[in-house]
Amino acid sequence: MAELQDISRLIEEGNTYLPGQESGTRSAYYSNPDWSGVSLLDLASGANTGGAFSSHLVRVQKGCEVPDHLHENQWEWNAVLAGQGKMILDGREILFGPGDTFTTPPGVRHTVVADNEDIALLAVFVPGTM
Repeated sequence: MAELQDISRLIEEGNTYLPGQESGTRSAYYSNPDWSGVSLLDLASGANTGGAFSSHLVRVQKGCEVPDHLHENQWEWNAVLAGQGKMILDGREILFGPGDTFTTPPGVRHTVVADNEDIALLAVFVPGTM
């Protein structure tokens, strides 16, 4: 099988277009201050959407994790763009790879683990993170 192109890299190298802007922009990745090895790239913040939703690229380095947490008021939808890992969703362990998606309702605990390789996710929150 031919090697698949990393869609996360294409999104990283692209632009974000928002109403009222003359040209596309792209912010830089930033490290999550509480989670070692986890970085985010904002595509659309809650401020950009009036709080309706937000979207972010999330990279989790090999051997790191997004630790157990929940969102009290937000739905979270993730699409796995690259890498294989493990999701613990409401106490259930789920192995995932590129093309898999998972939906987390408000109040449901979840963890994302990158054991053996880096992973890239597209994360969408409703309502948006500010």
